[in-house]
Amino acid sequence: MKNKSIFIVFLLLLVLPVVTFPFVKGYIDSENHEKRTFAKRPQLAWDTLASFPGQFDEYFSDYLPYKNQLVMVNNIKNEWLGSGTTAIEYLSESKVIRGKDKWLFFNAVSKNEESMKDYLCNNLYEEKKLKKIAKRYVKLQEKLDEMGIELVVLYAANKEQVYPEYMPSTIVPVSSYSRTDQLVDYIHEHTKVPLLYTKEALRKEKEKHQVFYKYDTHWNNLGGFVGGQLLNEYFHGEYVSLDDVSYSAVSENESGDLADLLSMRNLYNDDIAWQIDNYKEDVTEHLSDEENAYEFTSNAKDKRSVLVVKDSFGYAMMGIAKDFAKVTFLKNTEVFKEYCEERKPDILLLEIVERQKGPQEKLCKGLYDLLVSEE
Repeated sequence: MKNKSIFIVFLLLLVLPVVTFPFVKGYIDSENHEKRTFAKRPQLAWDTLASFPGQFDEYFSDYLPYKNQLVMVNNIKNEWLGSGTTAIEYLSESKVIRGKDKWLFFNAVSKNEESMKDYLCNNLYEEKKLKKIAKRYVKLQEKLDEMGIELVVLYAANKEQVYPEYMPSTIVPVSSYSRTDQLVDYIHEHTKVPLLYTKEALRKEKEKHQVFYKYDTHWNNLGGFVGGQLLNEYFHGEYVSLDDVSYSAVSENESGDLADLLSMRNLYNDDIAWQIDNYKEDVTEHLSDEENAYEFTSNAKDKRSVLVVKDSFGYAMMGIAKDFAKVTFLKNTEVFKEYCEERKPDILLLEIVERQKGPQEKLCKGLYDLLVSEE
C-alpha cells in the first residue's frame, strides 16, 4: 500500500505540471529571458530519426512547464545558502555569474559573444587576425572619406572589466591584457581610425558614481554619459566629469535582464536608475521617432550631423544630442546606405559593446559592403 501511494504521488508530480501549465501560463512568468531563440518543435521523419531525440530534448528543455519558476526556486536556494557563482558553475556555462554584494554579470557564450573569456584574457588574437580586422576598419574609413563622412568608433566596455572587484574570487583572469586591449592597441598603432575605448574612463568615474546596473548587462545613463563625453572630448577637446553635473534618481526599484535570466526580478529589484539633470541646459533638443531611426535636432554649437550605428548600449548615449546639432540613431542597418547618401552626415559613430566579438571584427566590412552594393 505504501509503495502504491508513493507511485501515485510520483505519477502526479510528473503529470500535473504538464496538465495544469496551459491554464496558468498566462498568469505567471513564462517569457523567454535567455537572449536567444528557443528551439523549434522537431518533425519526426525517416531522415530525422537519428537527430530527433536530441532535437526533441532541446525543445522540451526550452518549453519545460514552470521552467522560470523552477529556475527561480533553484536560485533562491542558492541565495539562501549564501553561495555565489563558482568556477565549476562558470565552466558549465551558467548564463549569469552571481558576484559579490549581489552584483550580477552576463556569461555570454556564443559565436559572436564571449564576455567571460574577455574577462579571463585567454582569447587573444593572432597577428594575422588583427591585421585582417584592421584592414576592414581602414577600408570603411577610406570609403566614408570619399563621401565626406568622418568615422569614429567607440567600444563600450564590458561590465566585468569595469567592476572586477565584484566578480567571484574563484574566477581569476590569467592576465590583465584583454582581447579588446589588444585590438585597440593594434588599430591605434597601425591605422588612423579613431577608436575610443571606455574602460579606463568608466573605471575612474565609478569610484564616486555607479556607472552600470547591478542586475543588468548594460551601463546605466551615467555610464552612457561617460561614453558620450569621450566623444565630446575627441571632437571638442572638452570632457565633462560626472563630478561636474548633477543627476537624480528616476526609479529606486530597478531590476534587469540578468535578474530575468535567473527568474528573480522580484528579488533583485533594489537598484537605482539615474538621469542627468543639468548638462548643457542652454541646449534644447527635439526628438523625432522615425520608422528606422531616432533623430535628434538641437541648437548645439557644433552644427555637424552625426549618424550612429549602435547596439543596445547606444540608448544611454543619446545625451550626445546636446553636443551636435543633429544626431541620428539608426534602429537597423538596412537603411545605412540610404541615410549616408541622402542625409549626408558629417560623422559616422560606430558604438560596439566589448563582448560583441562578431561586430568588432565584421561590422565595418558589413557596412562597407552596404555602401558599395548596387540597388
